[in-house]
Formats: sequence, structure tokens, C-alpha cells
Amino acid sequence: MSAFKGKRWYFFPAVAVGFVVLVLVVKMRSHPPLELQAEPSKLVEVISLEKSPVVAQVDAFGRVSPKIQWQLLPEVGGRVAYKHPDLAVGKILAKDTLLLAIDPLDYQIRLAQAQADRKALEGQLEGKKLQLKNLQLSLEIENNRYDLVKSDLKRKETLRKQNLISQSELDGERQNLLAQQQKLQELDNSLNLMPNETQILEAQLLQAVAREQEAQSQLTKTEIRLPFEGRVAEVNVEASQVVSPQQVLARINGIEVMEVEAQLSLGDMMTLMKTVNRPQGQGKQLPRAEALGLTAEITLKGASYSFSWPAEITRIGETVDPTLATVSLVLQVEQQYRELKIGQSPPLVNGMFVSARIKGGERDYWMVPERALHGDKLYIMDQENRLQLIDVQVLFRQEGQAAVQGELVAGMQLVLTDLIPAVNGMALRSQGHDGKGAEPTPLEMLP
Repeated sequence: MSAFKGKRWYFFPAVAVGFVVLVLVVKMRSHPPLELQAEPSKLVEVISLEKSPVVAQVDAFGRVSPKIQWQLLPEVGGRVAYKHPDLAVGKILAKDTLLLAIDPLDYQIRLAQAQADRKALEGQLEGKKLQLKNLQLSLEIENNRYDLVKSDLKRKETLRKQNLISQSELDGERQNLLAQQQKLQELDNSLNLMPNETQILEAQLLQAVAREQEAQSQLTKTEIRLPFEGRVAEVNVEASQVVSPQQVLARINGIEVMEVEAQLSLGDMMTLMKTVNRPQGQGKQLPRAEALGLTAEITLKGASYSFSWPAEITRIGETVDPTLATVSLVLQVEQQYRELKIGQSPPLVNGMFVSARIKGGERDYWMVPERALHGDKLYIMDQENRLQLIDVQVLFRQEGQAAVQGELVAGMQLVLTDLIPAVNGMALRSQGHDGKGAEPTPLEMLP
């Protein structure tokens, strides 16, 4: 029992010594060397941002329609005596081609009657001229006779005073003077009425001439000719058919000038208008679409073909489409059918669906690849190789490029790589010019 107790006293000092040794070992143990870790960075492709001169252009679509759409409306009625054999849908007719002829017999009769009335009135006017001359001559004769009668009266009054003639003879001479005065008065009245009668006949002659001209015009209108080269689009008449005035007998479209009403968004239209230089000297004149300096080209595309025509901008639509918020721009294309090469270039025809490219003036724009756009933002690597997100507005797009505007400065490093996620201020490292990433440093290799 005493031996066990002696051993227990040796145990506690041994434990205390071991604890002290452990503490000393822990405190005196050397620490391992610390390794510095760098912030992870993303490898990106960058290009320098610079402004470049670019011709703004927008694309639109529309359908071709002829500028001249002519309706065959007869101005006179009657039986169709002649119809051109090529007056059929799809046929192309030359200028001044006789399309229809209406039976002219009734109009020839009216013309003959009008000519007869005119000639009769012309004869009456000639008679009035002769009558006027006769009246003037008669008035001169009667005036001379009046002077003679008046002289005889004075002589007989002298003889009566001398009792050489009777009172009845004197009274008879006075009656002769009064009768002569009455003749002169009648001649004066007839001469005074002559101008009015002549004017009435002249007015009637003018009416007769107008009726003759109208009859001649109606007779001429019995033949209907094509005023231009055109393609027949619709026919509603046959030979021997009785037609009435203003009846639509056919529709013919012009082929030399075609139009395309292209629909542009308001944004595209505003982009084009910003590139327009108003010509000097036109400050007080009304704006004209032809003077805006815009150019256009119409293209017909298919799976295995593509044809283009230069176009001229003639006018801008009056209203804005409330549904699509677009404005129309009318383009005009001239074509010569006689110069078309069959199999190489097709003609523009009514209803053809084409695309139109409208170009404005040349301006300096920030042009960036479309893949560098991330919605309305650009990724920029600043001088400290950190990411900046800059808001921009896209003006227009063309050929894989986009024109933008925003708080941009020449020489900025534009990031082309799509970063997921893109955190403002994250560390970046640029890709080498040879297309390969720069060799990472040992610190960059650390996780």
C-alpha cells in the first residue's frame, strides 16, 4: 500500500513536465513562409476605339408600283366599232396606239349641223353689213332730199307772201317736209339698231362656232389612243359593246418609271436627317426631298439571284403609320424596256417586293463591332486594366458594325470578349496582338 502511494507522487511531476515541454515546443516552432495571392483577372480581346468617316445607311422594304396608272375612260358614248387585238392583260403597247374606236356617225351628223348653223349666221352677218351700207347711203340721199324740200318750202312761203300761189299749195309743201323728216327719223332708228342686231348675230355665231368645236372634239374623242408606253393591267370592254362616258374600260400602267414606297422607322429617318446638309440659298424655300442629298438603291434578292437598280428619292410620306410607327419614303426608278437584256436583268413590275437601301451624308461615328455591344452597354478596359460599363445609344447598324454615341473618348480600349458575369471594376488583362493570350505570371496562376 505504501509502495503504490510512493509511485502516485511521481506521476504528477511527470505530467507537469510534459505539459511544459509541449507548450515550449509549440511556441518555439517556426512558422511556414507566407505566399502572396494576386486578384484573379480575365483574359479579354480589346481594340482601340477611334472615330471613322462612315456613310449612314438604313434598309427598308416596299412593293413596286408604276408611277403612271392610267384608266381608259371614254368621254363620249356609243358602240365600240374597233378594239385593238393586243388590248389584253399583260400586253405591252406602244405610245399613240389606237386602243378603241367608237362609232362616229352620230358625232359626224352633229358636226355637220353645227357647221351649217355657223355658215348661216356668217351669211346673216354679211347681210347685215350690206344692209348697214345701204342704210347709210339712203340716209345721205334722204338728207339731200330734205334739204331740197326745205328749200322749196322757203321759196313757196315767199311766193305766198306775194300771193303768187295758194295757201293749199304751201300747206302741201309743208306736209312734204314733215314726211321727209319722218323718213330721216326712221333711217336714224334703223342705223341705231344695227349695232345691237350685229352684236346679237356675232354672239350667235360664237355659239355656233363653239358647238362646231365641241362636235369636232367629240368626233375626235371617238378614237382613244394610248398617251405613253404601258402594260395592260385590266380590260372591261369588247368589240360592238355599247359604252357610256366615264365608264372604266381598261387600266394601263406605265413601264418607264416605277416607284417604291419604302417604310422606315422614325429612328432610321431621324438618323438620315441628321446627316443632311441644307443647301445654301434655300433658307426661305420649302423643303424638297430631292434636295436632301440622300441616295438610294433598290435590290431584288432571291435564293440564287440578286439584282439592283439606282433609285431617286422623290418625296416623303405625309403621315406616320400609327400601327408600325413608320414613315414612307417614295423612291423612283427609271427603266428602258428596249435596253433590257433578257436573262440578265429583269424589269421592275407592279407588286414586286424589293429591299431599299437609303444612304445619307458622310459623318464621323464611333463604329464598333456588333459583338462588342451588350444591349445598350460597351465594355471598356481602363488604364488600370479594370472593367468599365458605359451606356451608349445605337444610331444604326450596317455590315456587322454599329454606330454608337455616348461618353466615349478616342483611344479607349474596347473589350470584344463577352464576360459572364460582367462586374464593374473587375480585373482584366488584354490579349496579345497575335491573337494569343499573354503568358500569365506566377502570381496570376494562383487560384
